Amino acid sequence: MPHSDGHPTTELPAGSHAAATWTIPADYGGMTSALLRRSRAFVREAGVPVRVLTFSPELDVDAARETLQARGELTPGVTLHNVWQDLRELPDDVVAPPPGARPEALPTAAEGERMRAEDGDGESAERHLHFRADGTLAAVDERSLTGRRVTLFTRDGRRGRRWGSVWAMYRYWVDTVLPEKPAYVIVDSKSLVKFFAALGSKQVYTAHLVHGAHLSVHATDPHGPLTPSRAPLVEHLDDFDAVVFLTEGQRRDVRERVGERANTYVVPNSTDLPDGPLPPHPDRYRGAVVASLHGRKRVGHAIVGLDRAARRTGLDLTLDVYGGGPERARVEARAAKVKGVTLHGYVRGAADRLADASFLLLTSRSEGLPLVFAEAMSRGCVPIAYDIRYGPADIITDGVDGYLVPDGDADALAAAIERFVTLDDDAVRRMREAAVATARRYSDAAVVARWAEVLQDVTRRRRPRASAAPRTATSAPAAAGDRPGMFRRLAGMLRRAPR
Repeated sequence: MPHSDGHPTTELPAGSHAAATWTIPADYGGMTSALLRRSRAFVREAGVPVRVLTFSPELDVDAARETLQARGELTPGVTLHNVWQDLRELPDDVVAPPPGARPEALPTAAEGERMRAEDGDGESAERHLHFRADGTLAAVDERSLTGRRVTLFTRDGRRGRRWGSVWAMYRYWVDTVLPEKPAYVIVDSKSLVKFFAALGSKQVYTAHLVHGAHLSVHATDPHGPLTPSRAPLVEHLDDFDAVVFLTEGQRRDVRERVGERANTYVVPNSTDLPDGPLPPHPDRYRGAVVASLHGRKRVGHAIVGLDRAARRTGLDLTLDVYGGGPERARVEARAAKVKGVTLHGYVRGAADRLADASFLLLTSRSEGLPLVFAEAMSRGCVPIAYDIRYGPADIITDGVDGYLVPDGDADALAAAIERFVTLDDDAVRRMREAAVATARRYSDAAVVARWAEVLQDVTRRRRPRASAAPRTATSAPAAAGDRPGMFRRLAGMLRRAPR
């Protein structure tokens, strides 16, 4: 925790700090929650502002900011940015039409319309039109089989700057939105791996945080098939200054596959540690699941395991399921046949409900390091999990602070539930206390300290070129509305860019 005088307890390298993700979904899950929490922790524990960079053209940034601020996810020092929104807001002198450019007859937006997709001309398969709040056309993203071209327009319809590829436009934006150099970007989204691997900036350090398993569930060893979405991770491992895994087991498997690498690290996600003494759990027989209703999560296994344990013990066991998703109808059908199972759907702040549960069930096919483990254990909720590759065995000590059962074995899951709910009170108390002790390894302070070690190490291994004097690591976070300065910097960049 920070010192009582408000000074940070951890020193991160001086410069800009950012997190990169494709978008912020309305009902975001573990990865986005972890990204936002880490960003707030960087501000609180290290005193550095963090910019959250997003790239989706469909993100309503103003609405997302309002929602995140209402939820307490965007706090002073953490700011949300989007490349397309910033293009919409550029002043006309930054758009910089060439001398003598004439206004063109351009489409205008319908009320409230920010983006429109339409069929292109002979050169492009389709065009995405990006509109300003006043309805004028700000940018055209032309997409063809050979690539993408982005063109800016002034408010009176004059054609301005143009990039020959969308990545070229991304590069200018990343360099401008992170003004203090060097800059450190933690790339959370796997969809951005290829872009940041190709960034090639001497002034920007990149760290890819791997949130999920890279091996297919069918893999039997580290050389088995990769999940298609994680294949770029292995392909571009050497293109990042750091590749950070949530567990040592996953790093070990990657090294077994590709050989030793100096740029691989392990840093888990952090979680809340509730203040005060461990509260009593009034209902020993109450379990919980916090997971999206997706085939990979196998929530049906948790329901079957609870049902079998209840039948064996004759106890009135209950299970609260928090999460929504494409498998909801199927899970509902199964739950309807089992007494004591309640589906709550997606619930914001579901982790707080874990204080009311005595045990947590996790039945996924694959994970990175589920944030829900530390969330549950910090509240004295004992995890019972399938022993899948990565995650459970890295945090649970079987029989001490939770239970590990063979992957996919619903009978073994039921037996573990039965074992826990029939323990005496002292044994349950000891397991709950051990779970809380384990969760302390995942505090914000502990995790930010580990990030500091990673970023300091990559700085030592690759020194950037000399640049303007950076902001000190302990300086006050930048104000959330500091946009004019960014536009001035972007203006300078664009005026130097080729037409």
